[in-house]
Amino acid sequence: MNARQHELRLTVELRQVYEAVQSIIHAVLFHRTLAKFAYQGEKNFSLGSIGIKEVECDHIDLTYARLNSPELSMCVDEDVRQFTHEVEEASYSGSAPRRTPSVGSPTDSAVPLLRAQIGLDFYQKTRRPSTAFGLGMFFGSNQDDTNGMWEQWKLILDVFRVDSFDELQKMKHSVADSIGDIVLNVCEQFNQPVYTPTMPSASEVSNVFDTRFSDCQPYLFKITRQAVPNITLRPNFTQVNFQRLKDVLQI
Repeated sequence: MNARQHELRLTVELRQVYEAVQSIIHAVLFHRTLAKFAYQGEKNFSLGSIGIKEVECDHIDLTYARLNSPELSMCVDEDVRQFTHEVEEASYSGSAPRRTPSVGSPTDSAVPLLRAQIGLDFYQKTRRPSTAFGLGMFFGSNQDDTNGMWEQWKLILDVFRVDSFDELQKMKHSVADSIGDIVLNVCEQFNQPVYTPTMPSASEVSNVFDTRFSDCQPYLFKITRQAVPNITLRPNFTQVNFQRLKDVLQI
């Protein structure tokens, strides 16, 4: 399956990273989340209801809307806070690898810090026979779980630092305008006739939707963070030997 890919770009001041990412991720999830399912039998279901909450930003002249789901918000918040921490840590560390911003300075004296990326991937679970029958039997299963990604959103941030109060105020307005344009673009994308997984039966709902929340049901998703360039890690002893065993059983 070829996943649809959407790339969004935004220039922000370091103190705006958290709120900017929150507003855009919630804009996407707003269109990829349903109210909680209640199945009557295997095929028939009814939908509950879920409200909308407005969030006012401190460092951006913006109020954005998100689904009124504390559980979903906490889930997103955990990843966004970690991403923000990684961006701040990389910005203040002289030894951390980083990508420099790819756009011009947003103000006269803004200092370029780095370019970071965070993604929101939507996928569905599928089952397929294992290619290594012996390995599957060894671990008690002859089927593999695979995740078929069908939509991917990438948000690329060019991060700067400004020290002037006037310039920070200027960026509060300019970043709000940019986020507004991005959200409008996101809405336009969702108005297009595009693929989404078919509605599952009761026994397969967890293959398409994230069922861990009590008040809503988003499509299965994961948030991927990349505040600094990827560093290839050497495989450990267990990983090396597991791969050798898998290769032998596939022969």
